[in-house]
Amino acid sequence: MTALDGRVVVVGGGIIGASIAHHLSARGHRDITIVERGLVGEGATARATGGIRRQFSSRVNIELAQRSLPFWLTFAERTGHPLTFRQHGYLFLLTDPATRDTFERNAALQRSLGVPVESLAPDAVADVFPGIRTDDLVGATYTPTDGSASPADAVGGFLRAARAHGVRILQRTPVVAIDRDGDGAVSGVRTPDGVIEADRVVIAAGPQSRAVGRLCGVDIPVHPHSRQAFATGPLPGVHGGLPLTVDMATGAYVHPEAAGGTAVIGGNDREVPSSDTARVDWERVGSLAAALSHRFPALADLEVTRGWAGLREMTPDDHAIVGPVEEVPGLWVAAGFSGHGFMQAPAVGEAVAGWFLDGAPPLDLSALALGRFGERAGAVLENAVF
Repeated sequence: MTALDGRVVVVGGGIIGASIAHHLSARGHRDITIVERGLVGEGATARATGGIRRQFSSRVNIELAQRSLPFWLTFAERTGHPLTFRQHGYLFLLTDPATRDTFERNAALQRSLGVPVESLAPDAVADVFPGIRTDDLVGATYTPTDGSASPADAVGGFLRAARAHGVRILQRTPVVAIDRDGDGAVSGVRTPDGVIEADRVVIAAGPQSRAVGRLCGVDIPVHPHSRQAFATGPLPGVHGGLPLTVDMATGAYVHPEAAGGTAVIGGNDREVPSSDTARVDWERVGSLAAALSHRFPALADLEVTRGWAGLREMTPDDHAIVGPVEEVPGLWVAAGFSGHGFMQAPAVGEAVAGWFLDGAPPLDLSALALGRFGERAGAVLENAVF
């Protein structure tokens, strides 16, 4: 693939679009426009809880997260803007032997790729998170150097750095069409204010990516799902030095906040059907509280102070789509991160920038190709109007 020498339009001003624009501009490419239908960073990114972990089951997800970690650790030096990355750790609690065996296989792969994951016996879990009920655990896995950061601060830092390099950012500017030339290649995007010419268009619109793809007659299998989280009042024994902990038996998690003895909780909404509307389902609070109080007895009397919901961009295999749309020259996708976009954003931005400027990404992203979903994915839809 030839290196880029032309205009780039990034559709979407969330963490992925911001990272792509930053990495391209940091390497000297200046002709970049971000087009955002609302305000930058206010979509799915704004509802993210900011977790950054490397415990994944697939090589590509591990590599993206592992490659992103140094960027999170040196964000201020790289962008010129501050970001607090709390390395509080990630702890996964296991009650089923089959699940434990799966996590052990995953941990072996993670270690081979440089992730310092620890396998814990049940009686060692209380040393990491005191007060956890361990009598029904069969084990746990723990990465002490994983953590979390503020999505709002990250998007802001990426975009301020990109703007300083000349990136143009258009807000409240929806894309209403993607134009193609006589050879079928992308030639620009249309907005209510006119045409923005482009040699490459990157669809990084999160949950709206499928709708944006259809503007060009392309089917991108990204489906929005509502995900919710809740903030608690002060909890006994909870502090910011404790790991984000997930009970795999129920999916419920506790994410202790930096100060105040409070936490963010959630995780019991995995099976919610696809929807374009994010909403808080307060009826799920009871089952979530029950799951948490079983595992964390100190949370038996937790007080939920507020709840919020956002749309998560899911694909059929829970992996992102990153790369070119082969059927439409100049059209690219970076979407469908299935809840992992924030933590993987630095590596994705670096990869797309390398792909554009060097002709190939710095790591193998073939597992994220749109074509893995079959002939229909990426194919130009019949009766599409360009």
